Amino acid sequence: MKNRRWLGYELSVLRRIKFNSIAIPFSGQPELDWYLKFWGKQVFSNDLCQWSWWTARALVENQYETLREDDVAQVLHNAYVPRRRLSNPALSQLMGEMDAWWFDNVWQNIQQIEKPHQRALAYYHAFGVGDYVHSFNYETAELRRPLSEVFEALWRQQRKVQNNEKDNRSTNLEATEFIGTAHADLMFAHFPRPEGLASQRNSVIGWREIWVRGLASGFDQALAQVTGFGDQVVSKGRYLDLIGKFLENAKHIPKWAIAHPEDGFITAAELGELIKTFRPVEVTYAKDFSEVSGGLNTYIIVA
Repeated sequence: MKNRRWLGYELSVLRRIKFNSIAIPFSGQPELDWYLKFWGKQVFSNDLCQWSWWTARALVENQYETLREDDVAQVLHNAYVPRRRLSNPALSQLMGEMDAWWFDNVWQNIQQIEKPHQRALAYYHAFGVGDYVHSFNYETAELRRPLSEVFEALWRQQRKVQNNEKDNRSTNLEATEFIGTAHADLMFAHFPRPEGLASQRNSVIGWREIWVRGLASGFDQALAQVTGFGDQVVSKGRYLDLIGKFLENAKHIPKWAIAHPEDGFITAAELGELIKTFRPVEVTYAKDFSEVSGGLNTYIIVA
C-alpha cells in the first residue's frame, strides 16, 4: 500500500496531464482513485482482488450513500457471540479465536445490508479493523481496544463521500480484460510485482481477500482468475512480454502514465524502451524514495 509521499508524487504528476477520465487497471488501495474524484475526473477503477473492488465501490463508485447509526448497530449486532461453527473456518487459522468470531459474525451481518454501496462502506471499515488487529503482536496485544469500538471510531472518522457528478465505475476483472474495453482519456498503470499475487497469501492482503469472499478458499478463488499479471514471474523477458501484451490491449487509450519503482528486476529504461515500441515517450518523471523505509527510486513514464 502506498505511503502519503508516494501518493502525493503520483498526484503531482497527474496534475500536469490534461484528461477528463482515467482508467486504473491495478487499483489496489484506491486512494489515488478517490482523490481524483475531487478534481472532477471520471474514474474507472479495477482490481482482480475483491477487497480492492469493494473498497473502490465505497470510495469511488459511491456518490452519496453513507452508513447510518442503525446500519452500524446492525453490522455489530452480537459480533462477539460464538455460534455453533464459523461460516469461514479459515479465520481461526489466521487470527485468535475471539477475533475470528468477531469478523465471522460481522461478515454475516454485512450480508443483510441491502444497498451495495452501504455494504461496501461496511466492508471498508471492517478492513480498517483488520489492519488494526494485524498491527499488534503477542507482546502488544493487551493494548488493543475492543474491535466493535474500533469499527465505530473508523465509522465516525470516515472519509467524505464525494459526489463529483461523474459516472464513476469500479470493476473486478482481470486487468487485460478491463483495459481492452475501457474508454478513457488516460490510463494510469502500476504493474504488479514479479512475485505475483500468491506471495500475498500470508499478508494482510491475503487475509482481506479470504474474509471478504466469506470462504476458506477465497484466496485460491482470486488466484484462479489470474491469467497473466498476478502469476509469479522469474524471467525478465517473460515479465516484459506480459507488459507488452497488456499495452497492446491499451493502444486505444490516448494517453498512458505508467508508474515503475525500480526494485532491481527491470529498470525504468528497459520499460521505457518497451513502451516506445507502441508510441513515443513524452516525458519521464523521477522521484527518490530511498530515504523512506522500503523506498525505491520511482518513475512515472508518460506516453
